Amino acid sequence: MNAENSRPRLRALEVTLTEHEGEDAVLLRDPLHLSEAIIIVPMGLVPILKRMDGAHTLADIRRECLAEEKIDYPEENIRELFSHLERSHFLDGDGFEAWRQDVVNAYLGAPARPSFLAGKSYDADPAGLRSQIEGFFTSEEGPGLPERNGRAAGAPLKGLVAPHIDFQRGGPAFAWSYRALAERTEADTFIVLGTVHAPTQGIYNLTRKAFETPLGVIEADGGFVDALASRYPEDLFRDEFAQRGEHSIEFQAVFLRYIYPGVPEAESRSVQGESSGAGPVTFVPILVGSFGEFVAGGRSPAGDAEVEGFITALRETAAEFEARGRRVCYLASVDLAHVGPQFGDERPVDEAQLRALDEADRASLEAVCRGDAEAFYWSVAADGDARKVCGLAPIYTMLRVLEDCSGEVLHYSQWPDPNGTVTFCSVALT
Repeated sequence: MNAENSRPRLRALEVTLTEHEGEDAVLLRDPLHLSEAIIIVPMGLVPILKRMDGAHTLADIRRECLAEEKIDYPEENIRELFSHLERSHFLDGDGFEAWRQDVVNAYLGAPARPSFLAGKSYDADPAGLRSQIEGFFTSEEGPGLPERNGRAAGAPLKGLVAPHIDFQRGGPAFAWSYRALAERTEADTFIVLGTVHAPTQGIYNLTRKAFETPLGVIEADGGFVDALASRYPEDLFRDEFAQRGEHSIEFQAVFLRYIYPGVPEAESRSVQGESSGAGPVTFVPILVGSFGEFVAGGRSPAGDAEVEGFITALRETAAEFEARGRRVCYLASVDLAHVGPQFGDERPVDEAQLRALDEADRASLEAVCRGDAEAFYWSVAADGDARKVCGLAPIYTMLRVLEDCSGEVLHYSQWPDPNGTVTFCSVALT
């Protein structure tokens, strides 16, 4: 892009307030994970960003900032910021579109989804990762190591709520979910309803791709995926690229592969797509988008054609496969509240707010444990989703598909950061 004549337009980016070298700043990320760049922009340069709207040249931006903000930015500072944003693929335009299409085509053409966060959010070395996960089970907050699969007494699991917060903060909560899964289900197909954190065209999004992990590949159940897609009138693959950088299903794939080791890592399919054996279980990776439209409109998703159509299609597909002898278990990959300045709130989170979050979260979980999807939805939506519960849509969908279930909270936790608190849980449904 020619700096002299360009009219830069920022893409829709994830913007987070932060502090850098003792000064207020904004942190920019790509919510689609097309670019993995992270840019920290001092607050004093934000007036420049606000004018990168596709209508201003760099010279226009400088003149307008001087006239309206009374800030005389040196020309080289504006050029430097422009160049940094362009190199990071944070600006719209023909060059970005060509690059974006190359990235999308490369991903869609690959036989498997690579481990996007191995070496970033968890250990990329198989032995190191096993040790890391084992530590979650045996930690002071953990449940202890699981027994053999399906050997625990009591009703078998039909559904499970597991967190998708990063392993460092939520490891023991994952362990509570996966001990229950290991001991209380003999399922061979796991339907994972993951939270998607990027904008999507549709609420429900499928992929046929296997997921690679440092512990080996877990295969998508192609027959189930195709049967589900054939029952639903819309295209469930139009947002498939959103799966590439989304962590909510990847984290569950890692834990499923830990619980069900299958073949040795050396025999698993590599990133290059060499064929090999697969593990003893398969899964159905479904990303679930936002219910924000329903919350904003003060209405329930019940009766919405897209939601009802998908729930019916998923329920019927699962029933068909269970009639053939397949054993299905649902897994909602969710977190609960997100509050504090990091998530757009005005004030830091204090002890009183942590107690209020605990009370509100537990009221929502009581509805989940009753299997009451509508009560759960309104426990979140009645105040406009002030807690910003990212698990709203996946949990609601799972409860509606299961219809008649009851549950127990295995673990509830808060990560109490005044700037950005996250709450999460483990729930077993029978």
